[in-house]
Parts: sequence; C-alpha cells; structure tokens
Amino acid sequence: MFLNFKITNYRSIGKEITIDFSIRDRQKLGAYVEVNDQAVNNIACLVGPNASGKSNILKGIVQFLNWICKSYSSPSCRYTGGFTTHFCCKGILTGFSTEFIDKNTQYKYEMSILEDVVQKEILQKRDETTKRYSYLFDREVGRSISFSKAIKINKQDLNRLGDDMSLLSLMLELNYLENDDFLILKKFHANVNPGIIFISQDPDGKLNFFSQMLQEDKILSDELLEELNTVDTGISSLVLEKHQSFDSAGKKIKERERATIRTEHRIADKDYPLLMQEESSGTLHYIETFIYLFKVLQNGGLFIADELEQSLHPDLTGRIINRFMNKDKNPNNAQLLFTTHNPWFLQDLTKTQIFITEKNDAAQTETTRLDEIAGVRNDENYFMKYIAGEYDGRPKIKEP
Repeated sequence: MFLNFKITNYRSIGKEITIDFSIRDRQKLGAYVEVNDQAVNNIACLVGPNASGKSNILKGIVQFLNWICKSYSSPSCRYTGGFTTHFCCKGILTGFSTEFIDKNTQYKYEMSILEDVVQKEILQKRDETTKRYSYLFDREVGRSISFSKAIKINKQDLNRLGDDMSLLSLMLELNYLENDDFLILKKFHANVNPGIIFISQDPDGKLNFFSQMLQEDKILSDELLEELNTVDTGISSLVLEKHQSFDSAGKKIKERERATIRTEHRIADKDYPLLMQEESSGTLHYIETFIYLFKVLQNGGLFIADELEQSLHPDLTGRIINRFMNKDKNPNNAQLLFTTHNPWFLQDLTKTQIFITEKNDAAQTETTRLDEIAGVRNDENYFMKYIAGEYDGRPKIKEP
C-alpha cells in the first residue's frame, strides 16, 4: 500500500504538499488496513473549489508513477517538455517522493528534476527492527551512483541511463529486480493523465482500448454486464465485435484489427442495439470507472479518479466508494484517491481521509488534512460543516 505522496513545484503546486494515507492508532476509524506496524487508510478525498489544483495533484502522481516504471524504455512516459513547473517557480527543482509497503517491506523513493535532468534519485529500504531507512541506491547529478552491496548492475546497462530517466525504471525493465518486486508501483489505474481524461471526451480512442480489454477478459466483461444490469442502465447485453482493416488491394492488415463494443437494450422481449458512443455520458463514465475499479479491487493497488462523480448519480458514486470500505469486496487492500465537487460524500469519510484543497495568495495549491484543523471532532457531520464554510475550501464568489 502507498503511505504517502509528496509533490513540490509541479503545475499549480509550489511549496511541498503531502497526501498522507498513514494514520495514528487513535485515528483508526472508517476504511483502514493494518500493514506491518502501521495503520493505512484505503481512501483519500480531495475537495475544494475549481482551479484550486486538485486535478494537478492527481496528474502529478500519475506522471510520477509512470516515470518511475517506464521512463527507461518509453519516451512518452518522460513527456515532451518534462514535468511542468509552477509559473512563478521557473528554475526551481520539481520534486516527488513516496513511501510504500511492498511484500511487507517499507521503502522510500525520492526524485528531483530540473529542465528534464534528474538532479537526485534515492531508493531506501526500512529495517523493521530499527525502523530506520538505509539506501539501496543514491544518484546525484555530477556524482557517480552509489549502490548498496545488495545491488549489482552491469556497467553497460548503466551506461544506457539517460539524464531524464529513472534508474529504478531501468532496474525494473531490465529485470534487475524480481518480477513481483515493487509491483505496487505498477498497480495503479487512473482516469486522468496530463492529457486525456474521460471516455466521453475521446470516444473512439478509449472505447477501442476498453473494447480490447473486455475482449481479452471474459470475467471482466461478465462482471461489467452484471453491474450495468444491477444499477439500472437499461443495458441487457454487451456485444464485442472484432473488425479487420484492409489495404487498398483488399488485403487484411493484421496489426489494425480492433475490437468494438455494441450494447443492446431489451424492451418487450426485443433487443434494440446501440453503438457505445450513443450511450449517455453517465453510462460511459460508469463503464470506464468500473473497468478501473474491477482491476484494482481484483489485484490490489491504487485507483486515481478525477471528479469521481462526473455525470453519475450520488448513489452510484457512493456505491464505488463503499467498495473500498468493504473488506469482503476489497480483500487486497486497494486504495482510492479521488477528487470531488460533491461534499455529500464527506459525511461517510473520516477526518483523516478528507483533504481541503485551496490556493494561497501566491497562487499555489495547498492541502490540509481535516484532522490538522484544530477543533475538528471525529463525530462531526463533515458535509454540513463544509457547506457551512467552517473548513474553507469553497469558491470565494464576489458579487458586484
């Protein structure tokens, strides 16, 4: 499980902000899990006005995790232009870090980058007896990389490491680590990245992608159909079809074969087909969300969702959140990090799961976990208090 994320100088974020899943013993309320000697929340919710930087926090975490896992072999994961800085903080380091538990071992990973050049990258491992960290590798610009005795890397492979790549990515992708080591870093799903967000905004590209997933995973397809029936979308069946492309001479182009989804609605014992693009934006969003949800609940990991409630009835959004709270439905300790503009859901969360997001006078994003605000009690109705303005984090509307 992830224990925390820290971000400095990324998009609207200037000074360091922290999203902390860890809680103390007396804060053990709601959806949490005991891992090693620590209590860890399954859920973290970011709430605040538009343009406060909620989405930027999620984008930063997604870009950071992609960079850790794939920056060695995939130029697209390094992104053209690199990590975008705050417009007031040009020439200042962008930094990310995370602490996480993988296979009952706790690690800490930190990196900082400036103009696409990695300035520092450190991977540390915690000793469960002393509770202290010791480094596995320490990389700093202008210096040779230091490795612990447990790590040995071929010099030729190390020479392949670019200034804009993660050393951990190289180690993962060249199999210097066991296949299931640091798997938690790869086990995340997100409906947000620095580019495209939802199916409804990119129906062809994302629908083709999800169609392929459903074609390859019958269990997922069956579960999705059952869920769509359960939540009363009117969809009675999903028809998965493969389409073959042909060149000008009429010859099949193997690599252009693609899968598409067609839905059917049964009315009076008759099936009426619809193209997936013709379904409502709420249905499309729920399909996308459920696919990510299924994967992360099935395998464990982190689901990062921007505007979880977009186009959804509150009952459906609550249904998604409740799956992470239910130990039977979430046996692998999956975590949910989401933003919302609907404070209704706050009443079902604890004060350690709610982060108030605002911009300060320097136009920089700040976050405050609700338990950091003096006087906030465990038994408060956070929904009522939030809409009453007691926690701030609401639009400051100025009437003429």
